[in-house]
Order: sequence, then structure tokens, then C-alpha cells
Amino acid sequence: MDAIRTGVDPDRSGTDSDRMQHAASTGWRIHSFQGAWRGAARGISVHCVRAAEPPRQTQNRKAPPMLDRRSVLKLSAGAALSAAFPFAGLASGASSVAASGRGRPFVKDDIGKLGKVLVHSPTPDDYTIDRAGDSLIPGLGRDVDAAVKQHADLLNLLRQSGAQPLELIDALRGAIEEARRQGSWRAWLSAAHPRLSGEPETVTAETLLGRDPERQFRRWEDGTYRNIFSGSGSTIWTRDAAFMTPKGLVVCNAFSPRRLRENMTLRFALSHSPMLEDFPVVFDGVNEGLIIEGGDAQVVDENTLLLGTGQRTDPRAAPILARRLGMDVVAVQVHKTDFLSRRPGAMGSAAVADLRVLFLHLDTFFTHVDHEHALAIPWLLEAEHAGKDPLTRYIEGARADLAIDPDDAAAGIEFLKEFGKVSVYRAGMGEKEDTEEMKLVDYVRSKGYRVTHVGGQAPADSAEGFAFFLRETLGELRRQASNVVATAPGEVIAFDGSPLTRAALERDGVRVRTFGARELWAGHGGPHCLTMPLARG
Repeated sequence: MDAIRTGVDPDRSGTDSDRMQHAASTGWRIHSFQGAWRGAARGISVHCVRAAEPPRQTQNRKAPPMLDRRSVLKLSAGAALSAAFPFAGLASGASSVAASGRGRPFVKDDIGKLGKVLVHSPTPDDYTIDRAGDSLIPGLGRDVDAAVKQHADLLNLLRQSGAQPLELIDALRGAIEEARRQGSWRAWLSAAHPRLSGEPETVTAETLLGRDPERQFRRWEDGTYRNIFSGSGSTIWTRDAAFMTPKGLVVCNAFSPRRLRENMTLRFALSHSPMLEDFPVVFDGVNEGLIIEGGDAQVVDENTLLLGTGQRTDPRAAPILARRLGMDVVAVQVHKTDFLSRRPGAMGSAAVADLRVLFLHLDTFFTHVDHEHALAIPWLLEAEHAGKDPLTRYIEGARADLAIDPDDAAAGIEFLKEFGKVSVYRAGMGEKEDTEEMKLVDYVRSKGYRVTHVGGQAPADSAEGFAFFLRETLGELRRQASNVVATAPGEVIAFDGSPLTRAALERDGVRVRTFGARELWAGHGGPHCLTMPLARG
């Protein structure tokens, strides 16, 4: 999620960054193996291990290769970090689970008993000014104190459920200490935060997260204010920075340029922090130059991953993850496109962008609440209603009244028609399977799913049905009614403010615990976005 901060970026893009090739220069050995999935061979995955390197333990970690300042300055920030600080052994298949000592998958699905979960709590000291846009004034209107309290309420509910929240800032503190011990701290800081690199001894985890009051509003010699940090408000949406799979973490690569620092910071923590050393990385989106955001990913079972594509995740990620993770990837089309674009206007006009932002990630309109039980927006995810849903008819009516631009209307109608279509990419080789134009709810029902609707009312082709959707359902969707996090099968945490959806879930046997979150849902995110599960029972 991308907007508690200073508003959503409708004009960001997803062109691939340059891939860095280290195999020859850093001594990687590439191993491949056949993995058996569902009783049959499912293709090849890649396992990279560093030559003659000991198991990943704090006392035995080898310092990453050093870069002098000139070398760092020749590289872009993302490429520099990728080249200089690759993960110490990208693991795949059963090897990652075995190496962790767990003997079982980190997660089997998106609903298992929640254990360790990475979070990032906001504080009143957070730096909220953003210079990624072209506004003449800093971001205004956020009630920081309210957001702090609301996030604390979420953590209380997580602990009551038996989960163990881990704070990103604690992981960063350990990572900085370890990087200093290794001698790699100065090089990483020069690549990631050039304006901080002159004072590496004084930089702390608080500094990296924009909480250093001595630096936040420092004036330069010419008397101007030049922000040292990017706005860090979006860091609270930890799900977007990475997501856990049965075999290990997929580190994401943000669509929005303002969020790239989050990916760099998390990569640093994963590479160095003793707190996170038990969680291997199986796919690094930054290193691959492939845009992926964790709000678009949901683990269905050990063999299947749902992946929203076209809006904040590159459609090309689906077949690649099917090959690399050895999982069937069910790609859910959020926006129809072959690739992402950050060019100005790529999200369309302001009117079209507003429509698309309502469905920012997969978890803003579809989540799992129990075994074979989903919470989903009605109408838009069923093929039989394509072109006949209330929102499409609303747009058509506005066009007939000459109330909106006809090109905007056409773009919105086309978006809704294609929204939610699924494609399946098979594990191993990533072959695409024909799904006959099915949409997501059609697909999961074909697998035996039960579906609870946001707002609690199934599609009804009547004036009352249309009115209910426009008056009630859309409002609860905007308040992130579907964006829930499961703490156990049939138990979820949700934002308060969607009573119709809560009642529908409870009628369907789901226990719902809520907390007030007006400042949080304003950022187009929910409890699912605010949590990065690292382990589920």
C-alpha cells in the first residue's frame, strides 16, 4: 500500500532496472535439481550457494565485497546494492527449509496459525515529507498520533492471537551492529544513502527510518532545506516489501520510486540481522530487476500462489515465479497490460487513476479467511457479470449524461471488463494453462471455495441490488473491508468501520476482531498490508 504517506502514485512505472551479473566475478556456483510436486516431477529450480562459504551463522558470516566510493558512485543505488551486497546464498526448494532447521515449510498457506510476523510501528518522530512528487508544499493532513495509536491496537490484537510481532527497527539495529563488525557498513551506506555516508559512525536505525531529529530539518550552507530522507510513512506496509513462501522469502521491488528505500533497507536487514537469519531468501526482485509487491501475493497451499498482476506487480513475474518457486502461480489480472510503466500518465487520467487505486493490490479486493474460504468484492470477479455490474452501468450513465470524458469512460469500462481474469502458470517450466476467460471468484469456486462478499450481499440484478453495491459495498471496500489478516483458520483481524462485511463473515463462521483505523485505511491499506508473516503453524 502506498498512500498513508502523501497520496498514491498513479504515474509510477515498472520498467525493469538493469540486471547485475555477478556469477563469474563473485564465485557463485549454480545447482539445479528436480523437485517432486504433488507426486510428479515439476521441473527445475535454481539454488545458488557461495563457494566454500560456511552455513549462515552470525559468527561465521563472510563480509560482503567492499566497494570504494568511486565504484559506488558509478552505479545507481539499486544496482550498487545488488552488486555489492548479494544475499549469501539464494536458496530454493527443500534446501532452504532444511537449512533453517525447521523441518517444515515456513508457511503452508495464508491462514495458518500466525507465529512470527514482521511489522513496523509508526512514531510521532516519523519523517512525513515526500519529495518524490512535484508538489510545492509538503504532505499535510495526516494525524500521526492517531496512526500511532491505531497501529499499537493492531499489535495488541496480534499478541492476543498468539502471534509474535518483530519490529523492523530492532532487526535494523542488529544488522547495523553486524555490518560494522564485518566492515561493510560504510560501503552499504554510501550506496543506499549517499547524503549520510559522511557520518557513518553516527547513523543509527532511527536515522535510516527518518527518525533522526538532528537531520530531519537540517539547513544547508546556502540556507535552503534539502531533504536527506524520503518520506518513510509507507514503511508501515511491511507486506509489500517481501512475502513468505513455503520455501523462504521473496524480496520485492517496489513499483513506486518513493518506496525503493524500503526494499534496500529490508535487504540490508535480511543480509545482516541475527533476528532474521533463520529466514532465507529464495527470490530477490531487486536483483532480478522485476517489479513485485507483496500485497499482490497470497499463498494458497504448498503448491499454489495467487499473484495480482498489471497494477503494482509486473505480469512477467507470474511465469518466472512458477519456475523459480516450483509452485503453480495463479495470476489475477488487476489491470490488463503486458508490462508496467512509470511514464507520466501511465495510470490514465485522474478519474481513471481513482478507479484503479480502489483496487491497488490483490488484497484490497480478495483475501483468504479459512480453508477454501475467501472474502471478495461481489460482481467484479465473476465473468457472468462482466459489462453488467453496477459500477460499469454507473459509468455508462455518466457518459450518457455527458458528465464525464468519453475516453475516461471507455478506459474505465474496459478496466472493469478485464479486471479479475485469471491465468495459471504451471510449476517447473511456467507453461500457461487455458482458463477459458474465468475470473477469480469463478476459479476458486471451481476448486470448491466458499465466498463471503464484501458488504454481505451477493450480486442481484435489480434496482435494490445496484443501489446496495453503490451505496454500501463500495464504501466498505474503500475502508479496506476485504483487507484482513488471518491469525488462524477462521480467525481474522480487520479494520473497524465495515459492519456489513463483519456480520457476513460471522454468519459464515469466521471470528472477526477489529480495531479503529481511520488514519490507516486512508492510506489504501489494511491489516493484511501491515503484516509480513514470517512463520505460520
